[in-house]
Amino acid sequence: MNTRDAVEAGGRSFFVALPDTPRASALAARLAQVSTTRITHHSGRPWLLGHLTTDRLVTAQVGRTTAAIVGRSDATESRLRRLADDISVPAQAAAAASNFHGSYTTIVSVDGQIYASAAAMETRRIWSARIDGVLVLSDRADVLADLGEFDVDPAAVTIRLLGTMPHPLDRVPLWAEVEPLAGDRYITVDRNGERSRTGTWWYAPQADTSRSDGAVLFRSAVEGSVRARTAPGDPVACDLSGGLDSTPLCYFAAQAQQGVLARTLFNDDPGGREDLHWARRAIKSMPGVHTHEVTSTDDMQDFYEGVDSLDVRLDEPTQAATAGPRIVRMLADDRRKGIRTHITGLGGDHILRGVNAWEHTIVRARPWVGWNRARAQHIPAGIGVLTTVRELADRRTYRQWFADTMSAALAGAPHPEIPRMNDWSSPPAVPPWLTPHARELLRSKIDSALDAAEPLDRTVAGHIDLYFARDAARLIRGTAQLGQPFGVSYDSPLLDDRVVEAALAVRRDERDTPLEWKPLMKDAMRGLLPNDYLMRTNKIGGGPQSVRGYARHYGRLLELMDDARLFDTGLVDRTEFVASTSPRAREVPVGHVHQAINASVFLAAQRNRTDVTV
Repeated sequence: MNTRDAVEAGGRSFFVALPDTPRASALAARLAQVSTTRITHHSGRPWLLGHLTTDRLVTAQVGRTTAAIVGRSDATESRLRRLADDISVPAQAAAAASNFHGSYTTIVSVDGQIYASAAAMETRRIWSARIDGVLVLSDRADVLADLGEFDVDPAAVTIRLLGTMPHPLDRVPLWAEVEPLAGDRYITVDRNGERSRTGTWWYAPQADTSRSDGAVLFRSAVEGSVRARTAPGDPVACDLSGGLDSTPLCYFAAQAQQGVLARTLFNDDPGGREDLHWARRAIKSMPGVHTHEVTSTDDMQDFYEGVDSLDVRLDEPTQAATAGPRIVRMLADDRRKGIRTHITGLGGDHILRGVNAWEHTIVRARPWVGWNRARAQHIPAGIGVLTTVRELADRRTYRQWFADTMSAALAGAPHPEIPRMNDWSSPPAVPPWLTPHARELLRSKIDSALDAAEPLDRTVAGHIDLYFARDAARLIRGTAQLGQPFGVSYDSPLLDDRVVEAALAVRRDERDTPLEWKPLMKDAMRGLLPNDYLMRTNKIGGGPQSVRGYARHYGRLLELMDDARLFDTGLVDRTEFVASTSPRAREVPVGHVHQAINASVFLAAQRNRTDVTV
């Protein structure tokens, strides 16, 4: 479906924070034309202006300090006022950033000085740019780009065409003038909008809690995050795939007074009804599910159908674009039903399932445990003992690994489908259709990134945990933006900071094992969900649907890329692209085609922008 009508009705959800200076008055005047929210500094000058279609705004003022929580949280004015009462300088506002369940941004004005921080996992972001000589903050990069009339950086687009973006390539902004703030950092801006400082407000927990104790804390965190969405009493929908991500969320949503509408999809491909089977097992424990809506995917768009007409502004290319048409269909139906919150299980795999790199860290603290886990991973894959030893013994620094990995990618070396035990994150693959010009741009960005190639954690396991969570957050931010034009908050509570903290605190050798499927979630939900449901050990993908949809709609995807002028950027060789991505019978599409699709949806939306619009 074309979403233009929905976009015009609701538009982007965003806010902009302006410094307390007359020099920001021209920006304020431009923003006032599209803003439905306006809060002032103590001086009376504009501070927060925006258009909030899905987010809740909670504010509290104490003297010359005004605090605001923007997003989906359990914050209340009284709780926020108590926190604001302790803030006399901007940096003290960091204490408020970790006080609530949910996904939200914290913004504070202290006598005209600004503090801002977002979600540590980056389900929400803060961006900054100097416009008209003053430093301006926003929760959307594209809004600042519109205000500043900045052009997309071709080198940054090239990075998005890689299969993965190892840190710090994932920090390269799409507009060179728009600076991203890392999720664990805060920024303060002086009254004149001239100077800023950054600091750290969030630290990853130590992974030293037993699974039995951690399951109790994890259950409480998940319940609190769901309640942050359901507490206002508005109608709620929740995915119920029968998996161990969405099903627990649906259980807690069903505890709300208003209950929940549960959605389950199925298909007639081999294994395509397993989700429905497991959902029906689980729903017996959820009397609060007032409606169980079961839909065959045969009655929905094909995979890839409608991507070329997806008319929603996304501020970054992500898989949200490729998945968009089916999500938009559900969100449009939610809106017709009066539903304003839709809960999904995205992010669960990234915090509940282990990766090979864990063993690299575990073996250093508990050698026999790490070795046994490593061989339990490698033996079924036919990987020999010497390879296991070599991967576990690798002592390269993160910078050395980054340099080696990116050099191999540029040389076209084969890359593993999943990270090895000595990989700090997923090694990227350079698509064969990148032009020589694109490769030079990429090489230059890699050389620059080497200077800032510091890990997110000192251990391989700690780094990859945070990297994968934040990589999932990029998708979650994108899917949330799909819901904004409809006024439906498409929420993923499993990547809320409090939930991720509870998961990361559990010892890795107990959080997940090679022999059990998501044991932390199972232990957390034991006694709540039926025992026969908690026996589930896998999840079926959508490969056959992907093959069929890609073959049917490949021509339209090429038209999308032509319309977006992807082939006119000098980054992609059209002939080579068609040769390497044409549909093949009974073969799933090559992975790198999705980066081209996502980039095209993003670029198409940038073509006609003139000024800030919703």
